[in-house]
Amino acid sequence: MNIFSTAIPPACPADIITWAEANIKVDGHSFDASRTPQLVEPIRAMADAGTRIGTLIKPVQVGGSTAGEVVLAYWAAFGNGLIQFNWENDLKATNRWHDRILPALESCRDIKRTGHRFEELICEARYINTTVRCQGVFREDALDSDTVPLQINEEIHGWKPGFLSKARRRQTQVWNSKAFDISNASQVGDQLHAAYEDGTAEVWEINCPKCDGWHKMQFRWNPDRPGEGGLRWDADGCKLADGRFNYNKLAETIRYQMPCGHEVRDIAAERRQLRGRYRVTNEGAHVSHRSWTFDAVSCDSINWLRLVQEWHAAVRGLKTGDTEQMHRFVTERECRFYSDEAIPYRGAVVVSAGITKSRDGLPNRAARLWAADAQKGYRSKGELSHYWLVIRDVLENCDSRLVFEGSIQTDTDLIAMLEEHGCQPRCGVIDATWDTKRLMEFCYRNGFNATLGSAKQEWFAHPDKIRRFYSAPKPIHGELNVPPRFNYTATAAGWTPAVDEPQVWFYNKAGLLSNLDFLRYHEELVRQADANAPAWHFIKYEVPADVSEDYKLQIDSWERRASTRGRAREHIEEWRQTRPADHMRLCEGYIAMLMEMEGFIGNRLAGLGLKPAAQEP
Repeated sequence: MNIFSTAIPPACPADIITWAEANIKVDGHSFDASRTPQLVEPIRAMADAGTRIGTLIKPVQVGGSTAGEVVLAYWAAFGNGLIQFNWENDLKATNRWHDRILPALESCRDIKRTGHRFEELICEARYINTTVRCQGVFREDALDSDTVPLQINEEIHGWKPGFLSKARRRQTQVWNSKAFDISNASQVGDQLHAAYEDGTAEVWEINCPKCDGWHKMQFRWNPDRPGEGGLRWDADGCKLADGRFNYNKLAETIRYQMPCGHEVRDIAAERRQLRGRYRVTNEGAHVSHRSWTFDAVSCDSINWLRLVQEWHAAVRGLKTGDTEQMHRFVTERECRFYSDEAIPYRGAVVVSAGITKSRDGLPNRAARLWAADAQKGYRSKGELSHYWLVIRDVLENCDSRLVFEGSIQTDTDLIAMLEEHGCQPRCGVIDATWDTKRLMEFCYRNGFNATLGSAKQEWFAHPDKIRRFYSAPKPIHGELNVPPRFNYTATAAGWTPAVDEPQVWFYNKAGLLSNLDFLRYHEELVRQADANAPAWHFIKYEVPADVSEDYKLQIDSWERRASTRGRAREHIEEWRQTRPADHMRLCEGYIAMLMEMEGFIGNRLAGLGLKPAAQEP
């Protein structure tokens, strides 16, 4: 009897997929590769001789973690050395170890154990030729261990920046190392995105039963580019009075349209007959690093109606200022790396052809709102102090049209221009962030409101306790310690200032800019959700075709970018200034803020059956 026979790993099976289906139970069930055929090629690559790194960008709920567990069991049975299974944090690693990973390993009869059981170390199992260690990577020393021949990296979209390259360095001394990255998509430009683009960047495509061509499957249908294909549905007759959908009717119209025009219905028999394969899009990548991605719309196990419902929820969230649902849909369903281009915002001036600026403005307007941004002027530029002024008419349904935009030289000129356009003093606001005391006094004397930018205000200090991007207004006379211009009135809430009493409040710039873009691109948001939506479903934000070049340059002086921050890699939206002159952009933002404060936006959304989200800074 050869006492060393157990130290020799058995011969590797001819095919890892066939072996896994016969030998492994995942989550209590035998592994079945037919449920998600998109996982077959990545799993096989982790058992071949040529692939060193595999980066799989997959949707949620398609068995991505199962792929990692199959590869782990295969390596534990037929590999050598330390196998590192890296997760976002120790808590997740511990939970997955006890719930799924250890049971999967114990179910495999080809994994030969040592004389010990698994009790000696938490999240570590020692076998004849391998040691499996499951851990979180947030601990600073988690990736500073011995050389690691085999490595599985899960949920990299939540890892700290630089930790993936740190994990890679554990394998530099191993000539036949393997690393398997498994994750949802993350942000454009981050470490996971770089890993995917460094690889072969293979996309899943299917064979069309009609034209016999191979087409990439993607969720979004663009009517301007039908040659790309996409998921389609008919909203006609399915829209309810509150703006939502009757999904019992809409479900009957859902189909996937191929670039050639052939349509596939959401029926199991039709969807399962579609043959698929991966196509390399990065021909220059070295063959040792393969990367793959696929859209959830291509997965038989995911109902298309469910994707449509999640898309509608994401678009409704955008309409009320919530970007988180769209972020999750883009990264977890479409498997696209998130950026400004991934959400339906364009960031370009959309002018209304055939409309010119006119003092007459909109007929039947509910209000003529205005905003002025005071400038001190720069001697080096030959400038005196001046204002930038924007005037906009607003209808009761929140539609609006630009009436005037331009620079005003003096306080007297500003007052004269407002009077010339019939603007009411209390229907506007002046940014008093610069030269605050003088401007506050100017507003007090002339009945104007004032606003100041701030990042440290109590945004909950509203009577209804709802968090907004602006603070509760306060009478200017109190800030200046002077008598009010008008008498106070006794009410149930106490002494209340007159409606014409000049007010001052603070605003958060990120919230101000987001609120403005919500109005500017509302029609585009609606069209994304329903290409056939009637005109009354979107808010019109009209910019006449004869606006000045200053306006065109300043209105797009800020851009929104997505990023992650903090230990938990929380998704956030950030704004970056792209041009130094942003004065009319801010003026339009102040007017949009007045529209929100006066209830124009909330009333319109309520009329569309949407509940406005809290306007958070």
